[in-house]
Amino acid sequence: MFLDTKGETSSLLEEEVSELIDLSASLHSMSRIQTSLCWQQARLKWLKEGDTNTIFFNRVMSSRRRHNVIQLLQVNGVQVKGVQNVREAVLHHFSSHYKATDVVRPCVEGLRFRRLSVAESGTLIHPFSLEEVKQAIWDCDSFKSPEPDGINFGFIKQFWPELKDDFMRFVVEFHRNGKLTKGVNATFITLIPKIDSPQWLNDFRPISLVGCMCKVLAKLLENRLSAVIGSVVSDSQSAFVRGKQILDGILVANEAVDEAHCLNKEMLLFKVDFEKAYDSVDLSYLDTLMHKMNFPTLWRKWMLECTSMATTSVLVNGCPTDEFLIERGLRQGDPLYPFLFLLAAEGFNVLMLSTIKDGLFRGYHVGHKNA
Repeated sequence: MFLDTKGETSSLLEEEVSELIDLSASLHSMSRIQTSLCWQQARLKWLKEGDTNTIFFNRVMSSRRRHNVIQLLQVNGVQVKGVQNVREAVLHHFSSHYKATDVVRPCVEGLRFRRLSVAESGTLIHPFSLEEVKQAIWDCDSFKSPEPDGINFGFIKQFWPELKDDFMRFVVEFHRNGKLTKGVNATFITLIPKIDSPQWLNDFRPISLVGCMCKVLAKLLENRLSAVIGSVVSDSQSAFVRGKQILDGILVANEAVDEAHCLNKEMLLFKVDFEKAYDSVDLSYLDTLMHKMNFPTLWRKWMLECTSMATTSVLVNGCPTDEFLIERGLRQGDPLYPFLFLLAAEGFNVLMLSTIKDGLFRGYHVGHKNA
């Protein structure tokens, strides 16, 4: 403090400057230690009291509930208030949002897609084994929040010897008939705020809460699809493909831009942002793509059952709205759907390759081998 005051009125000696730097470094170090200690103490308190029915737990939950409550919304420039009015506005928005629409889309007929081999197609639809079902369950986190049915995977793993026959009957029935019992494919949509004090419905991220039976089935189908998806999506797609990282595409794009800048080469960079990408996937388009990629008819029947027959309701301040049918889009929170979105995005990639083949675009070549 003395050196700071002296430095404002006169020049400091070299020894004093060095001492001031050392003191500042020590102060910042002590501040970081204090912050770390407070963080650890908070963690210890949560680990000790967080999941028990204590005053601390109830205060945390009450604070979170007050923070997440939706008191008003802006809909088409009009402010909506009141519990019932907000629920009706949310229901109307999402039921309309997930309704199928007739729009003009580029035709995929005549485009050449990568195709699954006969052996790969067979691996998708062979009967489910007990070990496969068990592996799908053990791949899920045991201690995540319970599903809408109130059961988490820790319970299922603990009582697996008693429950395994029920799960096997469920997956065998689905494999044979390709149908899900009413209610199994029903979900809740919870609204996660993307910003502080959200007022518009676009300020929320809709996440689907999937029941444990449906999630086990989705995990089974995901494991099978992930094993073959590398055969039908292009090398330029890197997300959710075995042996690749989601950042590979960004790194390649950055390297190409750097090379063009250093060598003064011409380049047109076409950046596409998928607005609400999962919500806008047309399910009939997805089925057409899988047909052209040589997915088996039984597999496509399973996908249509899982996607087009799903129902949902939105949780508004903890209470569900009326249930409605999801006629388009892929729900966020389902382990299978990121892979289905890869298939949908492959249509855009094949369309771009077709324009290059027709001479409308010319690909940018990098490196000495012009790759």
